[in-house]
Amino acid sequence: MVEDGDRLFVDKNANGDLTDDGPPIEPSDVRDQGNGQRDFNYVLDAIAPAEGPSHTKFDLRRWNYGEKVDSYGLSITVDDRIPMYSGWFGTFWSSKPEAAPVIPFSGPLTPKLLRSKEITLSPGAKRFSLAFMNLETDEGAVSRPSIEALDRSVVPQVQITWPAADGNTPQTTTHDLIERCCYWEFSTSDLHVPSGVEPGTARVRVTFPGGGFPFTLTTSVIEVPVVLKGKATDE
Repeated sequence: MVEDGDRLFVDKNANGDLTDDGPPIEPSDVRDQGNGQRDFNYVLDAIAPAEGPSHTKFDLRRWNYGEKVDSYGLSITVDDRIPMYSGWFGTFWSSKPEAAPVIPFSGPLTPKLLRSKEITLSPGAKRFSLAFMNLETDEGAVSRPSIEALDRSVVPQVQITWPAADGNTPQTTTHDLIERCCYWEFSTSDLHVPSGVEPGTARVRVTFPGGGFPFTLTTSVIEVPVVLKGKATDE
């Protein structure tokens, strides 16, 4: 992709040449709010290679609500069957072709904790959220499957092995991430820390009972700090 002003050039036939793809994509669904604040989309039905399946529902959104630079978020349905996202965070573009990020819309993917970098030892239900991301690229080009990439019958499950005092057997709890939100977030709002858990590091194992996840994982286990008092960090 190359953006020139408010025009987007896309290699629509996936042959590595941007000169044989017809006119550029013009903005659609423009929402101009004045004072430099605006929001619009570049929309393309499909990127169609000469061989293999097409990648459909290409939609690159560009917006600015008073920031110094515009932000970008890309959605596309890979192989016309797996909806995925990229962008939203970090630098999406480069001023030089040789430094441009390559967005890998494929696996393997890594489970990543969302909304907080830790679990706080406090009473009551907590929200625990994961996304599955391809982290093998620049931050702005990280891709992740949509919540719609998994059939509703496929529910990610986490087994959390909690830190325990020396000499005590660690407790393990199991939680189904039955909630889906915010494009790529799988979560539960009913995580309760068992009594007797100590500050330390929890080991979180991710599984998909019955299968149905369309990618392999780089790891099925991530480590999460467990703290007495923490400050949630949005991501």
